[in-house]
Amino acid sequence: MGSLADSGLSDDVRRRLNAAFVAVFRRAPADLRVDLRLADVGGWDSMNAVTFTFELEQAFDVTLGETTFSAHQTIADVLAVLRERGARGDVKG
Repeated sequence: MGSLADSGLSDDVRRRLNAAFVAVFRRAPADLRVDLRLADVGGWDSMNAVTFTFELEQAFDVTLGETTFSAHQTIADVLAVLRERGARGDVKG
């Protein structure tokens, strides 16, 4: 299990990602890190992918439009898209 220091996520980004995961899946991944594949999140499916995208828009104050994340993507991929779309805050990954 990774620690916060080796997860590649700032406290703020971790908090906002956790909020999005909890809103969709009722819990956040126990080991949230940049290399976590979305397929490894319990309950990941196409409907939750759409809902997760909406929750990310709210959490990061960004418009993702038609973007939908897929199971093969990682948290690093999600953060890259958020950065490209102008997400506020320190979105690293």
